[in-house]
Amino acid sequence: MKELNYIKVFLLLAGLSLVTLAVYGVVSQRTDTFYKFLIWNLFLAWLPFVFSMAAHELDKRKIGGLLVLPLGIAWLLFFPNAPYIMTDLVHLTIRKNLYFVSGTIQNRYWYDLITLLLFTWSGWLTGFFSLYQFQAVIYRKTNLLLSWIFVLFACGLGGYGVLLGRVYRLNSWDVLTDRHQLYQLVVDSLNRQSVFFSLFIACVLLAIYATMYCLLNVLGRGNGRDYSLGGRR
Repeated sequence: MKELNYIKVFLLLAGLSLVTLAVYGVVSQRTDTFYKFLIWNLFLAWLPFVFSMAAHELDKRKIGGLLVLPLGIAWLLFFPNAPYIMTDLVHLTIRKNLYFVSGTIQNRYWYDLITLLLFTWSGWLTGFFSLYQFQAVIYRKTNLLLSWIFVLFACGLGGYGVLLGRVYRLNSWDVLTDRHQLYQLVVDSLNRQSVFFSLFIACVLLAIYATMYCLLNVLGRGNGRDYSLGGRR
């Protein structure tokens, strides 16, 4: 795996988020503040990156080894918030009466669509870079195969988390505050339709992440220099 400069990654993602918020600010002045909840959702999408960056730095410096596990659990708990933002596109359908008037598409539709896509892009990039960081941590401690098994598990959890969040309206912190409700929702969600939905989202996440991984590790190795972790080849 290629080692990244995560300070630069952080600055890039922070810049993208600021641009996203600026676009929302401009659009909300011309339309309304209905999509204000996207700001909170973007904040939740940032939490996995905060956890993964902390774990990555602790592991890289070989300090706080015992903290990596709780950081990993926290990361797994909040990671689904990143892909979840995609489902906010449903509001374009819910509010279709505002966007289509007398058979004509209103300009506000394009403003809101672009805003939603920017929030989705920001959230997904932040989430996928956090996944890359944790894969790097596991790669250092084990090997590439086990790190990819972790990726598969994370994508599966992400798909299931999107289902629980959008369909069953479960929040990440409900795992800690209402375990009975969580247990009941898990039982209710064990049906063919929910399993297919979760696996479908998981496959989409895996496809996008694998594309990013290849761009970073395969297509970017044209100069012959070794940037692999721990000197592995």
